[in-house]
Amino acid sequence: MEQQHVAPLSAGVSALDRAVERASGWLLERYGEEVEWAIEDQFLIGLDDQERIDLEEQLQARSSRDQSTFFANAMSCILAQGRFEPDAEEGDCRSFSFADKLLGQGGLLLEVTERQWLEALVGSTLQLYRIGRLEGDLIPLDEVTSRECVRVEPHPAMDPLEEGDLVGARVVTLESEEAGRLCGVFGFPTGDAERDLIDLVETAAAHSRANRGEILGIAEVVATAWLRSFLPDTSTRGPQALVDGGGASDTRRILEWPVSDVSATSPRLPPLDS
Repeated sequence: MEQQHVAPLSAGVSALDRAVERASGWLLERYGEEVEWAIEDQFLIGLDDQERIDLEEQLQARSSRDQSTFFANAMSCILAQGRFEPDAEEGDCRSFSFADKLLGQGGLLLEVTERQWLEALVGSTLQLYRIGRLEGDLIPLDEVTSRECVRVEPHPAMDPLEEGDLVGARVVTLESEEAGRLCGVFGFPTGDAERDLIDLVETAAAHSRANRGEILGIAEVVATAWLRSFLPDTSTRGPQALVDGGGASDTRRILEWPVSDVSATSPRLPPLDS
């Protein structure tokens, strides 16, 4: 897919959002080809070749907001867990973690709080949550393994979502902060495909316990379901598309604990030749 550029953030963004924006721009400037490779190889891992072609066509026809959301979600995965893994025929190229390049010697010069948030983001996992009522009134669900909740600061990408909707996200926390912050928001408005998505996540969790590394992990299942919402015939291929929303909320949301806390190392797919 064509390399994308980071859209400028609005005023009043959090230190995490600002750090992710700066980190994304820095990586694209210095490791643009490797980032593009990782998006194809790791973020789009659950899509077949035709679905990737369809996705690119659909994104080109979508709004700049949808395109920015796609790229922001892709980069959240790259920053948290992405690696460049060159093929053997590429000679002296060595694998590396994007986070190591970013935060190690010779990396991006960051403010103290920006570095703290990025360090907390690295290694965090994408999980599936259900949005509960405000101020901690949670919705009981049979599929949730724990009734504890997580409190997060508002994020504009959650504005289209309502109580009871599912959302995939990385919740990043610092000890000095009362509420976590979201990095990468994969919204699933409640619909017919909800049960399918929960079943897929539970299946990924159950299989990864016994067969670690052999199937897609929770992060890939959630990301793939969200990516398929951009494709034609979404009613049969995945959860409903993320809908457009209004302005940022001033109220904290309550997220129920992840459906599962088990993730798996995913098998690699070859990059898409295009």
